[in-house]
Amino acid sequence: MIKRILDPVKNEGGMVLVVAVLILTVVTIIGIAALTTSDTELQISTNEKFLTMEFYDAEAGQIEAMEWRSAWMTDEFLTAGETNANFISDNATDVGNCDPDPLNSDTWIMGDFDKDCNPDLKIEIRCVEDTGTAVSGLTAAANDLPLQRHIGPPPVGSGYSLKHFEIRRYGVTTTSQDGNTRVQTGVYMVFNKF
Repeated sequence: MIKRILDPVKNEGGMVLVVAVLILTVVTIIGIAALTTSDTELQISTNEKFLTMEFYDAEAGQIEAMEWRSAWMTDEFLTAGETNANFISDNATDVGNCDPDPLNSDTWIMGDFDKDCNPDLKIEIRCVEDTGTAVSGLTAAANDLPLQRHIGPPPVGSGYSLKHFEIRRYGVTTTSQDGNTRVQTGVYMVFNKF
């Protein structure tokens, strides 16, 4: 019996299987990498969506605070003094008596945009003043306002007489419930001189 010694270079038996497994492994690794990348991109876009919604809510809270100033600019607020006057939307109403429509009720919650009688953000308002005194009960961000006189003359070109009118400056700070988004605005209101 004659035995033949096979030439390993010319022996291709089983090589197709090895190449197929190798290609399948490479394609699987590429697929897993693509899946991981797409999952990461989805998480990034979801986070961006939530942060954008929080920012829009915070901006809406600013507008709501300016439009519904009767909710915070009360006699108590105005007589408390520059370094004590403050408003916090969390303390504004009794949630048990909440009516989501501010036009029909005195017990609505400022900053409740989804009308579930729970605030979607926190609104803090205080006087802008030149001593830098922190108002107790407000967050550090709400107390961190530029130092300016609280009462001043109306801006030039506003149409208000310097003789009969004055402005009072206020800082409005809105913060999302989780604290990731904060918007702060300085506003002034015109008052008759006494």
